[in-house]
This record gives sequence, structure tokens and C-alpha cells, in this order.
Amino acid sequence: PPPPARIASNDELYLTALHLEQYRHATRCPTLYWREALRRDPFDARCNNALGRWHLQRGEFAQAEGHFRRAIERLTRRNPNPYDGEPFYHLGLCLRYQADALPKPEFRNPKPGRNLKSEDRDGAAKEALRLSELIAAAHGAFSKAAWNQTWASAACYALAELDCHRADWAAALEHLDRSLRLDSDHLRARDLKAVVLRQLGREADAGTLLRQTLALDPLDWWARQLAGDAMTCDAQTCLDLAHDLARAGFYADAIGLLSARRTGAARDLPDQSLGTAPLVEYTLGWLHEKLGDATTARACYRRAAQRQPHYCFPARLEEIAILESAMWANPQDARAPYYLGNLLYDRRRHDEAIALWERSARLDPAYSVVWRNLGIGYFNVRRQPGKARAAYEKAFRATPDDARLLYERDQLWKRLRVPPRRRLRELEQYPSLVRQRDDLSIELCALYNQTGQPAKARQWLDSRRFQPWEGGEGQALGQHVRTHLALGRRALARGEPTTARDHFEAALASPMNLGEARHLLANQSDIHYWLGVAGEALGDRAAARRHWHAAATFKGDFQEMKIRAFSEMTWFSARAWGRLGQHRRMRKLLRELLAYAQTLEKSKAKLEYFATSLPTMLLFDDDLQSRQETTALFLQAQAHLGLGDKPKARRLFTTVLKRDPNHALAADAWADLEPTESSS
Repeated sequence: PPPPARIASNDELYLTALHLEQYRHATRCPTLYWREALRRDPFDARCNNALGRWHLQRGEFAQAEGHFRRAIERLTRRNPNPYDGEPFYHLGLCLRYQADALPKPEFRNPKPGRNLKSEDRDGAAKEALRLSELIAAAHGAFSKAAWNQTWASAACYALAELDCHRADWAAALEHLDRSLRLDSDHLRARDLKAVVLRQLGREADAGTLLRQTLALDPLDWWARQLAGDAMTCDAQTCLDLAHDLARAGFYADAIGLLSARRTGAARDLPDQSLGTAPLVEYTLGWLHEKLGDATTARACYRRAAQRQPHYCFPARLEEIAILESAMWANPQDARAPYYLGNLLYDRRRHDEAIALWERSARLDPAYSVVWRNLGIGYFNVRRQPGKARAAYEKAFRATPDDARLLYERDQLWKRLRVPPRRRLRELEQYPSLVRQRDDLSIELCALYNQTGQPAKARQWLDSRRFQPWEGGEGQALGQHVRTHLALGRRALARGEPTTARDHFEAALASPMNLGEARHLLANQSDIHYWLGVAGEALGDRAAARRHWHAAATFKGDFQEMKIRAFSEMTWFSARAWGRLGQHRRMRKLLRELLAYAQTLEKSKAKLEYFATSLPTMLLFDDDLQSRQETTALFLQAQAHLGLGDKPKARRLFTTVLKRDPNHALAADAWADLEPTESSS
């Protein structure tokens, strides 16, 4: 889609953003389109609702509330009962989340057993009033949403949860019956109705409903729990059930459910329970806090802080309030701000996440993952490369046996233009860590090639079976090609054309151990060019011309999910024309390459719409403009070299290597130009 400013109507802006959100596009943000629509019309109901929903999913409840209220203001300007109840429903959710986030008065007192001060009592009274107002407003919003049949089932279920908080079982049953009339398969409504029926003493009716529900879905764990089945589900499911119970005010039942999970037997193999132990304890603390038991709540929060943090990734919106409560109750807890930082960073609340990680690092500077996360945040968000490098050094010192940390730190060094020889010396200190990962192994091969040691790269490539990984497509194959081209060129220089041809033919193949094959549109002119050179050296002129013709006539290249008219391979096509005696075609192609490169240098860089899985997008943000300019300078160097201007080409290659010491093709070209000089 075009950028927001170039779209004429708000309707198209809204729908374009909706598409990007629905398909979770990796490089295009939907909010830019909604915000452009709101710039033109601040009360656009659909875009306000969409942005409110976006803020709600990020846990930014106050911002979300503002958007929902503006949507409602437009929708109700001429009709108090609007066609669409969605903004009312989401406003109700937003208000309820804000109510859950209010701290209990008991946690204003830093020491248990002491009386609240007068200012604390005043604050507690204000918070109690605020809580009452939020619940009343949420009830009103859900009630309004129930006017719209599309949202009536969900809204009535939410109203039933609020009724249960007040122990108004008759009202809860009425709302649940209405919800189920509109959606008879609403499992949570069926289960909550069974709970309400039991509260009303209608045990037989509850049992009948549960049997019907389990016939409808035998895997419904809430129904199974209510029917008395053993809770053999994973801890994440138990946490979901605990929150279902808590939303309806059944805090004690939720505590019983999670307390049983806390003492559950360990399993032989990892499952969905992996990493949930801290969340179970934090949630128990929050539930005890809701019941007013500050002492037990604090004990749970302290236990949570001592649990193993590995693989603990909170993701529920409810867990924002839980972790904030834990930080309030136990200010010395280093883990709660770490977990909350993870959750907020995932919601793209980057600055808040970084601040929380910094707090965690101050409380426990020995935990490597916090420093690792800070390194990413400092580089990608704060644009502070020095702090990012320092954070990664602390992370790796804290856990020097972590292969992923070694790889990520090396990638950061690469971004910071650390010389290849320095990076290589570092990786060679940790051979056992390098062997643990495909990406580290490929990086080691690249550094061997970059520093003129292709034989070592070949040994490493041949000794390993690689598996393709997201974002690493083509990397193993790329190093295989580079390695054999370098070895073949060296064989030619030694006067061994047969050996050279063997290496060039190997470069053309895709060995099984690399786990991937070449894209059908990828340009292989470099390999065919050198096969032609080897064929000529062997006296096989026909084979030489065949390969040069293949190199010369290949059109374009496929890079970064886009077909390109010119690329680094164009240089080899031009050289092949020269070898075929077509010097006019060679010069024409080189002049076209030069013109393209000069235009590219001045144009604005942008990420292609379908470029959603690229090596440069894996961890650290890439400077697209700088990378494009570097590519443009390299292409100009190639063109000038082919047109006979060696001094200018040499200056441009030098500039490219200063901008990017790890530029593979520039290093190889420099080695051909200056064979006596070692790579930097």
C-alpha cells in the first residue's frame, strides 16, 4: 500500500491498517494509517476504536480509554443506541483492567503490622472511590455494548462476572442465560453458569450443564475442574483458569487451583508448564492481595522472586497489574521488573521496558539476560551503541558458557565495525560454543574467508550438517560459494587449472549437508565467469565460451525478496562479455551499472514490503540508508574498475571497507587488487 499521506479517503486508511494488523505485517505499522485518518478527522469512530484496541493490547489503558470515548462520542452524536457496540465493550474491558491495577491500601504501609498514616488513609479512601467509579463505569459500558447483538453475548458474560463480584447470583444467571441464547457454544459462559447455579443451591442443574458442556468439548478444563477431574493440564492452562475465576471474584477458588499446581510433581520432559513457576507464585500473591491478606501476599511475592527465571515470559494483560503489585510489595525483587520489562518490550513499550530492566540490573547485576536485553534496547531503541556494547560485555562475563550470547555479541561487534581479525580471535577462543550453533559456525566461516583463510572455512563447512533457520536463508550456501571461489582463484594463481575448475564446479553445487538449495532466480554469473577462466586455462575453449555466455546473458538478480536489474553480479556479466570479445557490450553494461549505482546512492532507502525474513532483521536494527549507500559505492567501484579507472576503484573499495570492514565482496576485490596486502 502507498504511505498514509498518499491515501485519499479515511475509509481506505482504516481498511489498509486493518489489513496490516490482521496479517501482523513485519515491516509496516498499521497505526500510521489510523493516526493519519485521525489527523484529518479526530473523531473518526472506526479509527479511534482501532487505535484504542491497539493501546488496549499494549496494556496502555488510559490511552485506550481516550480513543474509545472519542469513538463513542461520534457514534452517539445522533443516536444514543449506536449500530456498533464494539467501542463500548472495549471501553468496559479497559476500565476493568484499570480497576484491577489499583493497589490495595495494605500495600501502602511498608512494614506489616503498623497502622496506616492519615495521608495513607486518605489515599486509600480515594482509591476505594476510584475503584467504585471504575466498576460502575465498566458496568455501564458493557450494558451499552449489550444493545448490539454482535457484542451482546460477550458483553453479557462480562456483566455476569461483575454480578458475581457483588454476589448478585440472580442477575449473573440472567446475564449468562442471555449470553448463551446468543452463543450456546460460549464455554466460559457455560462454566460460569455452573458455578452460579451451585451458588444458588441448584447442584443438579449445575451437574447437568457440566455434562452437556463436556459432551460439547471434552477438553474444556474449567468444566473438567468443576466436574471434579484431576487437573493434569499444564500450568499455563491453570493460570488461564485462575484468571477466569478471579475476573468473577472467586479469588479463593483461584488460590486453591494454583496452590495445587505449585506442589505438582515435576515432569520428565518440558511442556507448556516450562517457566511458569514464578508466574504461579506472583499470581497467588496478587490473589491473596485481592482478598486483603497482605502478609501471605508478600510471602508469595518473595517466593516468586526466588524461582528459576528461565523461560518465564508473562504475556497476559492481567500480568501487568500482578507484576506491578509485586514490585510495590517487594521493592527489592529484581525479577518482577525484569519480567514486566519483557512483557512491555513485546508490546513495543520499549522505553518503559528499558527502565524496568535497568531497575532489575541494579538490584541483581549478576543476571546475564537482563544485560542482554538492555544491550538490544540500547542499540535498537536508544541508539546508544556504546552502552549496548558495555551491556553485552557484562552479559557475557556473567554467563561465559552461553553460545547465543557469544553469537549476539559478535553480531553487535559486526554492527559496530569491529575489525574481522579481532572478531575472529574472539570466536576462536570458544570453539565448543561455536560448534553449538549453525549461525555461529557460519559467522566463523565468513571471518575465515574475510581474513584470507578459505581452507579453514572449507574444513568447518564440510564437517557440519546445517539446518535452515528463519532469517538465515542462503547464508550457509553463500559461504560455501565464497570458499570454493577463493580456493579456485588461488589454484589458478598457482597454475593448477584442474584444481581450480573442481572448486568452481563445487561452488555451483549445493551439498546436502548445507540443508538448502539456491533460489531459481539467484544470479550465478560469478561462478560461471570463473569456470570460463578455468576452462580457457585448460585449453577447453568451447567450455569457456559456454560458461562466459551463461554469465554474460543472465538478467538481473534476486536479493532481499526482490528482482533487481543490477547487482554485484553485473560486474561478472560485463567481464564475461569482455572475455567473449564483446567489449562494446561490456562497456555499455558497466556504464549502465555506474549510472544505476550513482542513482542508488542518492535515493532514499526503504525496506521492501515482502522482505519479512532477512539476516539483517534478526536481532539488531540495520541502518538501511547507510547499507544502501555502501552498496552503491561498491557497485561504482566495480564499474570504474571494469572501465579501466583503477585508482578511483581502489579509493572506492577503501571507502567501502572503512564503512563496513566485514563487506565480503569488497574484501575479495581488494585481495585481487592488492594481493600482497593482508585483509584488515
